[in-house]
Amino acid sequence: MSKISRRNFIKGAGVAALAVAAAGMLAGCGSSTPEMVDVTVKYTKWSELLKRYDTIGKEGEYDETISVVKGQKTIKKEQLKNLGSVCQNSGYSAERAPEEIEIDWAGKTPIAQVKLSEF
Repeated sequence: MSKISRRNFIKGAGVAALAVAAAGMLAGCGSSTPEMVDVTVKYTKWSELLKRYDTIGKEGEYDETISVVKGQKTIKKEQLKNLGSVCQNSGYSAERAPEEIEIDWAGKTPIAQVKLSEF
């Protein structure tokens, strides 16, 4: 057996306690990062003939993807990058579009549908 002084024992115990505390703090850091998910934004218009909203342009022509926190309920209108070009190229207006567009989480891929109206 080696002889350990009281002073060395207390130093060792202090270092061990500090290591245990630091490990606990670091473990807590991993859970604070939110999970991000891509949402597909589709621009649509009302079709009186079909009585439903249809995609503006060719399928997927104006679609965009926005990353949001998983479970987020809405996307803000100001986040939409393609809104200006859709309105300019299609003759539809975003004036009546809500400031926050709801995200539909029901499908395999979450979708936010921007419903535009004619001028």
